[in-house]
Amino acid sequence: MLERVNVGMGVECHLSIQPQVRPCVLDGIGAAAADFVRRCRPPVMMGPVLDATLAAVTEVLATTPHVMFCIKAPDGSYLAANQAFADRAAVSAPGDVVGRTAHQLFPPELADRYAAQDDDVLATGHMLSNELELITRPDGTYGWFLTSKSRWTDPDGTPLGVVSVSVDLRTPADAAAPHAQLAAAVEVARTRFAEQLPVAELAAAATMSINQLERAARRVLGLSPKQLILRFRLEEALRLLTTTDLPIAEIAQRCGYYDQSAFSRHFKRTVGVGPASHRATRRA
Repeated sequence: MLERVNVGMGVECHLSIQPQVRPCVLDGIGAAAADFVRRCRPPVMMGPVLDATLAAVTEVLATTPHVMFCIKAPDGSYLAANQAFADRAAVSAPGDVVGRTAHQLFPPELADRYAAQDDDVLATGHMLSNELELITRPDGTYGWFLTSKSRWTDPDGTPLGVVSVSVDLRTPADAAAPHAQLAAAVEVARTRFAEQLPVAELAAAATMSINQLERAARRVLGLSPKQLILRFRLEEALRLLTTTDLPIAEIAQRCGYYDQSAFSRHFKRTVGVGPASHRATRRA
C-alpha cells in the first residue's frame, strides 16, 4: 500500500509500509534537506521502506559523497543509513549501522549531543534545521556538518522516528573557527526568531562584525542572517498550521511577524499558497 509522506515545504514522497500498513508523515525538515529527501532514498532500511516508484533514484543516495542520511527509531536505534553515514561511523556498510545506536558508533561527547537533538525533535515536533555540528570523518578526524532533522509520525501523532540529513562542509574542526562562531549566531536565531531580532545581536553572539557574519552565513548556509530568521519563522508557522487549530493571526504573532498580512504575503511568496489554503490542503 502506498502512503504519501510530507517532508516539509510542500515536498512529498511515497512509502510502502510492511508488514503492518501504517501511513506516516514527517513533521518537516529544512528546505535543503527536504529537496535531498525528495530525490533520494536510503538503500538499507528495516521496517518502512520507500516505494519502488523511486527506484530510479535509489543509487543517487548510495553514491552521493559528503552527505549522511539516516532514520532512527524512538529508542535511538538506526532503521536506515547510507554509505556516507557508514563511512563516518567507521563501519564497512550501511547494514552494519542498522540496529545500533549513536553511542555504539560515535565518541560519547558527540553521541550525547545527537541523542539530545533526537529526543527534542521527538518530544516537541520542532524540526532541527541547518544545525552546524561536529561529526567524525572516515579518517577519524572531526569535521563540520550542516544537519537537519525531522520527526516522523503516524496520522495520530505517535512518533515513529527521526529522519536526519547531514552535509559535510569539508572543513576540519581545527581550521573552522568561523563555523563555530556562526553556529552561535544560528542558535540565537533558532531560539529567538519570534522576537524583532536585529542582525547586530547575531553578529555579537558570533563575535563577528555584521559584514563578517553576512559573508559567513551566505557562504555556509546560502542565506543571509535576515533570511535565516525568516526561515525559522516560516518553519514554525508550517508546524503550527499543520498540528494546531490556532487562528492564523495568532500563528503570525507567535512566529514574529508584524501582522497577519505580512505573514500571509511571506508565506505565499515562499510556499506558493496562502496559510489558510495550505492548512486546508494538509487536512483534506
